Amino acid sequence: MPEASQPVVLIIGECQSPQFRSALSDNHTADILNSADSHSVKSLADAISLVGTGELIPDLVISYQSIPDEYSATDIDQLIGLLPFSRFVVAFSPWCESIGRTEQRWPSAWSIPLAHAAARIRLELQQLAEDSTPLLATTSRDEAFATLAAGSLEQTAHPGRGMSARVISADVSLKECFESIACSLGFEILDTESESRSATVHILVAPFIDRGTFRRIQQLRDDDCRRQRSSLLRTWRLPTKQFHFEKPGLPR
Repeated sequence: MPEASQPVVLIIGECQSPQFRSALSDNHTADILNSADSHSVKSLADAISLVGTGELIPDLVISYQSIPDEYSATDIDQLIGLLPFSRFVVAFSPWCESIGRTEQRWPSAWSIPLAHAAARIRLELQQLAEDSTPLLATTSRDEAFATLAAGSLEQTAHPGRGMSARVISADVSLKECFESIACSLGFEILDTESESRSATVHILVAPFIDRGTFRRIQQLRDDDCRRQRSSLLRTWRLPTKQFHFEKPGLPR
């Protein structure tokens, strides 16, 4: 039986920097990449030159951006155009935390903080081995989150089994997305007004929250606590018995 071929990985950027090497030390991710057919270049121009000649068609591209504006939008678009079927992981250093608010040259579905790079790289390699469909450059951030979360939950047990979850959000799409995730974990999904005898997890999905919503959450929490205490008292109430204790007499 022929052996499975090793994945071809192209790593772009300051790959030898202490920050990047430290991030890949998580769960031996660096060792996993070393066992693959890995190639490293320092710039997008070098990557475009290497890929453009046909010498290398990577299965996975890992780009490390250490500072803002390190790569031009033209080079990014050209590399993506050369590799329409490759997987991408774009890791940003702490210096690039504003990316997504001030600039978004890389597709948002591929862009992650450096601290999460190791886990994402392992996930992409696993999905590559399973021949799963990669995230496209046009995938939105919400679509990417839903896809990656659903994929990771397939291998998870059901820690929410026997519990309830109530998702609170003014954003209907986000609310439905988190309800789907909670349901996959085994939670019973509650609407805003329904009650549950089981332990309930409240999931608030909102970038901002007003005082009224916050008070409503506190009220839901307090109501659940009172119901749980009442249920426990009913469950553990013991029948009352009368006991008589006689003090033993002292020896004479």
